Amino acid sequence: MRVAIHQPDLLPWSGFWFKMINSDRFVLAVHDQLQKHWVQRRVKMRDSWVTLPLVGKPHLVPINTVEVKPGWQDHLANSIRGRYVGAKHWKTRGPDLIERISAVEGSNLADINIALMEVVRDLLGITTELVVTEPPHEAGLERVLEVLQQVGATSYLSGTGARDYIRDEGQARFDELGIDLVWSDHEKTTGDSIVTLFMDYDDPMEIIQRRHSADA
Repeated sequence: MRVAIHQPDLLPWSGFWFKMINSDRFVLAVHDQLQKHWVQRRVKMRDSWVTLPLVGKPHLVPINTVEVKPGWQDHLANSIRGRYVGAKHWKTRGPDLIERISAVEGSNLADINIALMEVVRDLLGITTELVVTEPPHEAGLERVLEVLQQVGATSYLSGTGARDYIRDEGQARFDELGIDLVWSDHEKTTGDSIVTLFMDYDDPMEIIQRRHSADA
């Protein structure tokens, strides 16, 4: 059972979807803390930020406790339209994507991002199971291990950014628990939102599935 864990980001980049496709279960860490200027509430489209307007100024609170201001659907749809209306695949893909986004309801940030995730999963034909666990009690690496044990993981697919906090000691903990630690070998084409892949590329899935060559 290969598992990946990620916070519910806003229409995230290709590396997010690479991890989802290559996992049996994809855990959405809705209980993690919101970082004020991080990607749970904003994403780059055409190399500039699109940001969801939040109620108040939440910071370092669980993502699933954060509320988004009313009208976010129009804000997001207009931002996408303004950036991509002249894109290669806008006419064939843009209106459908806008319609799906506009149909999403609710005001909770985690719920919104998960709903948008479902939109993208449907468009890409991804069938990986999405899971939300009970709130973990640990922090840091032990938090990850706690969640992995909750969902019965035998293998963990991690982004390479986690190397800094896992290191040798972390590898030992994975070994103790009998969980195989696997690093993502996704090849980055663009750090932009998945929306850029839909609008600019003939086959978004081909970009998502790109791997570093063995001799790179």
